[in-house]
Amino acid sequence: MTENCVSRRRIIQVGGGLVVVSGVGGTTAASSDHETNDQLTDTGFQTRVAHLSPDAPNIDIYVDGERVREGISYGTVTDYRDLEPGTYTIQVVPAGEDPAEAVLEETVEVDDEDPTIDGLLAVIGEVAAQNQPLEALFLDDDNSPVDPGAARVRVLHAAPDAPAVDVVVGETGDALFENVAFGESGYVEVPEGEYTLVIYPAGDRETSVFEIDVSLAGGTVYSAFAIGYLEPEEAPADEPFEILLTEDSLPDEEGVEPDEEEPKKDEPENESEKEEKYEDKQAT
Repeated sequence: MTENCVSRRRIIQVGGGLVVVSGVGGTTAASSDHETNDQLTDTGFQTRVAHLSPDAPNIDIYVDGERVREGISYGTVTDYRDLEPGTYTIQVVPAGEDPAEAVLEETVEVDDEDPTIDGLLAVIGEVAAQNQPLEALFLDDDNSPVDPGAARVRVLHAAPDAPAVDVVVGETGDALFENVAFGESGYVEVPEGEYTLVIYPAGDRETSVFEIDVSLAGGTVYSAFAIGYLEPEEAPADEPFEILLTEDSLPDEEGVEPDEEEPKKDEPENESEKEEKYEDKQAT
């Protein structure tokens, strides 16, 4: 069940989801509907944005000079929105500022060849660049169907002062991910159920960095974003280390029809059935 240093900086598209933050010792919830009225065309290809830079202000997102997201705060993962295939200039701008003040600007190619792949723009690093420079990751969201008895989980390391980490199942000691460095991400599938996930420095099983209790439902895709600082008192912002867990894709129940049940032999016939049998008998 181990996956090593998975995908890094796959430049595909931009990118939402309900955010649930759940850690040992506390539970918090956060989400964002920071949208403008400039709705993008409904194409079926979806994108979302994750603001994971702990010392950055609220941000607006511009696509080809048009503001499409506004006032996104740190620790927020937005809802998915549709985006037509094409080539776009994406700008990350401090909230309320002119696009000329963009802190990040990238050219991004979007395609819809695989309808199960959506897009994520993750703003990571620091404005102060004390530990990691500010940057934008453009990642694939693999929302393809998952077996009903399994869950797919993606981890993204976005904690600027944290070393490379291993993600381990507390109950068994099995490593789901190993040696995941800042800016790296990847997927793994696990049986549905209740888990305690323990974060260790890579190769260390003595001192854990963080623990989180999660309930993973079958047929569901999740993302776990490691954010904040291990030592916030020495960091540019007082944002402690935590895990954001998002539900990216739920089981698809469309087209599922209940099994047809045959009446039991000892089940009494209803009136319409009696009438049909009587009419058939009269006809013969």
